[in-house]
Amino acid sequence: MKKHFVKILLFITFALIVILGCSHSSTASAQYRYRDPSLYEPQILPSVEAKLNGHNLKIMLARSDFEKAKGLMFYRELASDTGMLFVYNYSHKMSFWMMNTRIPLDLIFFSEDLTVSEYIKKMVPGYGKKPDTLPQYDSKFPARYALELNAGSIEELDIKIGDKLEIPQIFLYSDN
Repeated sequence: MKKHFVKILLFITFALIVILGCSHSSTASAQYRYRDPSLYEPQILPSVEAKLNGHNLKIMLARSDFEKAKGLMFYRELASDTGMLFVYNYSHKMSFWMMNTRIPLDLIFFSEDLTVSEYIKKMVPGYGKKPDTLPQYDSKFPARYALELNAGSIEELDIKIGDKLEIPQIFLYSDN
């Protein structure tokens, strides 16, 4: 429970940094805002080859709290065979939102053994929207991993509950 609270606190802190950095309009704040432009750029994470329902995918691995908090923010496009896997140390109910996300996404939740346990189709981009107006996308059941793909991928890849993600286990560690 304490780890979950810390993760939420870190996520909220990151969100406030991004929000406050985007909301000021004075010259001084503009200088501050662009001091670290990487905060407003898509993150590029190490990727691995994986397979889901017989389809090859290139999956970026989000392991640290910062990587998970930033997720696919600011991406203007994502290749059809590319996604981001959020890796956690334990199973828990998950909650996602689309702050600063420019593209619609599908979200697939996986159990400890990498079996699809549930999914959410067509999450709506939240770029430019106020945080308090964004919907939360919650898992109904505890999951250990979550995979974001382009919206429509669940249907295109014919993903079903019970399908397995094939990925080398050595990559499935979390920094937190």
